[in-house]
Amino acid sequence: MQYQINIDIDDAGLQKIYQAGQKVTFVKSVISNPVQSGNLPIAWLAFQPLESNNVSWIENYYMYASTTVLQSGATIQMTSQTGAPVQTGWLYTFANGMFTGAQGGGAGTFNLANQMSNYNYSFGLAQYAMVNNTQTFAPLNAMPVLYNEEATFTPIETISIFLSSYDNNGVVISQVASNALTVQLTSQNPVANVGFNDSNNTFYLESAKAASGRDLAMRLKSVKKPARG
Repeated sequence: MQYQINIDIDDAGLQKIYQAGQKVTFVKSVISNPVQSGNLPIAWLAFQPLESNNVSWIENYYMYASTTVLQSGATIQMTSQTGAPVQTGWLYTFANGMFTGAQGGGAGTFNLANQMSNYNYSFGLAQYAMVNNTQTFAPLNAMPVLYNEEATFTPIETISIFLSSYDNNGVVISQVASNALTVQLTSQNPVANVGFNDSNNTFYLESAKAASGRDLAMRLKSVKKPARG
């Protein structure tokens, strides 16, 4: 399944964003178990916006390991990752510095077993996305998992969109902005059209009617007027 978010920002909005040195930031929800205290959200994507922005992805996830200390502002460095998308119902064991997968994990979740005792590792899911026709790959979440412990991850197509000063994808953040727009995508509604409010510097979800009107206006604008005889 492919999902897509389109974001339109007018000239006044772009000028304010660039002058402030900020970027459009996406945080994607992942349910992790067992729930660990002190977990911080991850800025999956952070990019400089254009007037018309397109962000798309498909439901393929990779599991990764990292020794990055999970503190606000740190960019997660993925030291190991699965070579192919992970599957629900499998158990992925991290041993000898790499992942191996076999059937036997919980159905409906991505399952991890940590068998590395030499470092304090964090684990999570990472995902590819196309941002304005540029492919990116970054972590969605991060959770410390001790040696000989197991964990599960369940991603949800719920995206928080807001402005931030984070420069990289995969940055640990202290919290999602209180004025973030929450976008819930489903198989029945896999596309969302989002606008930007210049007056309060927040994003908003456009209605289907407004979106169709915008698309029509764009098409009419692109039609050349016939030359006069």
